[in-house]
Amino acid sequence: MSRSGDRTSTFDPSHSDNLLHGLNLLWRKQLFCDVTLTAQGQQFHCHKAVLASCSQYFRSLFSSGGGGGGHPHALGLGPGAQDGLGGPPKEPPPPQTQEEPGTPSSSPEDKLLASPRAINNLVLQGCSSIGLRLVLEYLYTANVTLSLDTVEEVLSVSKILHIPQVTKLCVQFLNDQISVQNYKQVCKIAALHGLEETKKLANKYLVEDVLLLNFEEMRALLDSLPPPVESELALFQMSVLWLEHDRETRMQYAPDLMKRLRFALIPAPELVERVQSVDFMRTDPVCQKLLLDAMNYHLMPFRQHCRQSLASRIRSNKKMLLLVGGLPPGPDRLPSNLVQYYDDEKKTWKILT
Repeated sequence: MSRSGDRTSTFDPSHSDNLLHGLNLLWRKQLFCDVTLTAQGQQFHCHKAVLASCSQYFRSLFSSGGGGGGHPHALGLGPGAQDGLGGPPKEPPPPQTQEEPGTPSSSPEDKLLASPRAINNLVLQGCSSIGLRLVLEYLYTANVTLSLDTVEEVLSVSKILHIPQVTKLCVQFLNDQISVQNYKQVCKIAALHGLEETKKLANKYLVEDVLLLNFEEMRALLDSLPPPVESELALFQMSVLWLEHDRETRMQYAPDLMKRLRFALIPAPELVERVQSVDFMRTDPVCQKLLLDAMNYHLMPFRQHCRQSLASRIRSNKKMLLLVGGLPPGPDRLPSNLVQYYDDEKKTWKILT
């Protein structure tokens, strides 16, 4: 309470809760709704004021007159649109009006007499109905119900509609829910939406899971395509952690595991700083030779084409056969300085440029 002369200002801390409760009640009973959102054929009747107060996208759309008109507006909101923690927002294309089937063209007088709901129908292309329903529940209740089955849909809708509060709640949910049982699913969602912190947390569980593998399982993991991590250096570091976890028993497997890594794919500075610094890479003869071969590969870049081997081949689950020219050019032959490869996925020969 504050006093100024004869005037008294009193703050009611329960007002905001009462206001939200009242808006939620109006929404549940479908009273005074002035806009209809459609996602995957399902309609949601809402209040423009509520949408605009929480979403910069709707605030811009309604202020520019995008919500008016006698026909539904199709908003091009594809999954590539981003906001919040996943990257800079991408504005969707301008709304495109669509004629409602079976509805005669209305005169200006008809539009003035029409109900607000009839003249404010927005079709949200790219938004799932489940995700939109849960986001709307948050806007009217301050609560959002999340599960690993629905969080990606909610996250997509919150980013498309530029509602960063919901995006943060989704990220917090994912960070809190990571476990050995679901880290792969969480990591996939994090990679799709550019959630780097969540991805790092999920990768920690990957390492914990890997430490429990036996030798045969670890060897199969290093041979798997695609690899479980993004870089060859990360594969090496994972292998070192596995060996160090039970050094007495596992160190005998170091040469076999290191043969399965492709050290030539690791940049030379990282070979020196992060690979050479590991003790068995300097003391074990097999590991020492693997490191030396990789160093030589980087020291002679102009001869790398002569030193190609499994250790320098990029990991891929696509098979291709390279043919280097050797025949003189002819009417039915390619020039000898071109290289052909066979794309096993598309079953066709291509020229490598």
